[in-house]
Amino acid sequence: MTPKPRIAHLAGSNATIQNSPPLVTSNKARAKYGLAPRTDADGAPLRFDALRAQRLAAPVTVYVEQFSAHPLERDAVELYGPPDGYVDSSGTFHKERRGADDRPVYEITLAPEDGVYPLPYMARQADGRAWEEDCAFPMAPEAQARQPFYPDGARLFEEIDRLGVGDKGVGNLISDGRRSISIV
Repeated sequence: MTPKPRIAHLAGSNATIQNSPPLVTSNKARAKYGLAPRTDADGAPLRFDALRAQRLAAPVTVYVEQFSAHPLERDAVELYGPPDGYVDSSGTFHKERRGADDRPVYEITLAPEDGVYPLPYMARQADGRAWEEDCAFPMAPEAQARQPFYPDGARLFEEIDRLGVGDKGVGNLISDGRRSISIV
């Protein structure tokens, strides 16, 4: 049996490698609260929000379009089992197809105990403005700045374990029982 790989993790007030990128209010939140969207160089709203690892507060059911995980997945349709159901044009789920425009979907229940999920960042400042950076405004005093520094490696390792995908197509890159890693 090969020995466990070891990870040297250094934490402390000068370990800036552990700073997270700023938590910037997503365009989904900006639209919900009537705030101006983040835009690209041409002034158009950004195509995608940056997704941030966050915890669910309660279980939620989502419907994922069948054959949407890879652009060529549909090419092997004969290798797949049936979908869990169909979503109609109004967004309602049905076990059976009801119309030609119904989309085949997988029904998934996501739960808080599953770990973090990549989601749009919905937080705003206390006065209702969007977060544009770690500070309430450029060059704000310390009292009006959020802390981007991770106090230790626990969250970083959780995100790698939960969201990382290895060369065999599975996660748990740190906690996989067959390949445990010793963090020192």
